[in-house]
Amino acid sequence: MNKLISFVKQHKVSVTFFADLGLVALATYMAFLIRFDGVIPRARYDGFLWFMASALIITPIVFVFFRLYRFPYSFISLTDLPSIGKGVLFSVFILGTGLFLFRDAPPFEEFPRSIILIYTMLLFLFTVTLRFSKRIYWQIMRGNPEVFRVGKEPMFFPRTSKFLNGAKLGTVLVTGGAGYIGSMLVSELLKNGYQVKVYDKMMFGVESLASFKSSPNLQIIKGDILDTASLERNMIDVDTVVHTAAIVGEAACAANQDLAIRTNYLGAVNVAKISKAYGIKRFIYFSTCSTYGKSDDENEVDELSPLRPMDFYGETKIYAERDIIRLADEKFSPIILRLSTVYGLSHRMRFDLVVNIFSKKAHHEGKITVFGGNQWRPLIHVSDVVKAVLTILEASLSKVGGRVFNVGGNTENYLISDLINLVKEVFPEVQVETLDAMTDQRSYRVKFGKIEQELGFRPEHTVLDGIREIKNALDKKTFVNVEDRRYYNHLIQ
Repeated sequence: MNKLISFVKQHKVSVTFFADLGLVALATYMAFLIRFDGVIPRARYDGFLWFMASALIITPIVFVFFRLYRFPYSFISLTDLPSIGKGVLFSVFILGTGLFLFRDAPPFEEFPRSIILIYTMLLFLFTVTLRFSKRIYWQIMRGNPEVFRVGKEPMFFPRTSKFLNGAKLGTVLVTGGAGYIGSMLVSELLKNGYQVKVYDKMMFGVESLASFKSSPNLQIIKGDILDTASLERNMIDVDTVVHTAAIVGEAACAANQDLAIRTNYLGAVNVAKISKAYGIKRFIYFSTCSTYGKSDDENEVDELSPLRPMDFYGETKIYAERDIIRLADEKFSPIILRLSTVYGLSHRMRFDLVVNIFSKKAHHEGKITVFGGNQWRPLIHVSDVVKAVLTILEASLSKVGGRVFNVGGNTENYLISDLINLVKEVFPEVQVETLDAMTDQRSYRVKFGKIEQELGFRPEHTVLDGIREIKNALDKKTFVNVEDRRYYNHLIQ
């Protein structure tokens, strides 16, 4: 049995391909049986065999064309059913066209058209069932779940999980774990006793993990979130997924829109589907308050406010949010975190974020140029983002599952002009040039009462703390060259 399972894992696409051939043959046979009341007349044998042979040749070719083998052993959601439907219908259309063109040939004379309709319905049903059955198979075989009750909430953990010293969720997979937020999160997870898998494309290198990469509880995997096979291999024994991987920021997204939509939307949904397929119940997705776009100056927005993104980055996050939330059910609990604009020092530093770049310019150039200044921004220190994630990890799923939380603090909404004043407190000599033209029209004040009242989360840092922190690091020459392209998302694609 173990050898069979190992073979299936190694040859998943081939197994699915040959299984589809079997389903085509079965659908053909059953369509004829249904049409002729359980017995295929001898006079119809030639037509039956020719139809089956044609279907066995045409159908798999069409399925490859419609990329129906790109999500083997993944959960088939409503967003995938249209692809299956199109593949089935197109293959039947080709078969039907062939039957029409050769209607006078001996095998197809007076061929019952009702067989085509029956065959279509059966093939669609069998194809979908096969892919759903793979999800069920993996959920059973990956760990024989047991139920543990925490308060009023049932929690499902596989027996194969390696729990650590009472940690509530033993193994956490962090996509983008070598990034600005991800590297800080990984560091804190390890300190708190979690086993961690970092899954990252390593666009910015692996140096951000250098100080703790020797930890026995850390596994570093170089991989693409669009690589389904690689993701599946690394979902084994994972208890929760924190999805931070993304092309972050409007400048980075505008530089390569195709990469942004594939990463921020298709990649995020792909990770969520595979997580669900592998029975991973808790899935934390990083979105952004940028999705609110522009709100009235006097009105603060909350989680129920309309989403009106004014940039492509915000749009990609909304697309992913909507499809990930649709996957939610009693066995899969995505949690959406809409982050404030982040600042502060990180193992993988960024100098393209508003507080960080103002601080860098004040320190190195002694001058800051501001476009507008009346735009509102909610801000949060990167360490407080990590604190919020740990709060979500430790919370009961009955409190957080399937929900959206703005992440920030009610006192941490600032006008851009306010930020300049804070920079001046730390860099008194800085010169400020203010231009009326606003290249960035986004402006939003955000309410954070939900995460504070329901989970007790409050940020520990203020923007002034962050500016001082960056100044100290720059004074100590922590960064050899602050203009190095690795500190700027839009310069590395």
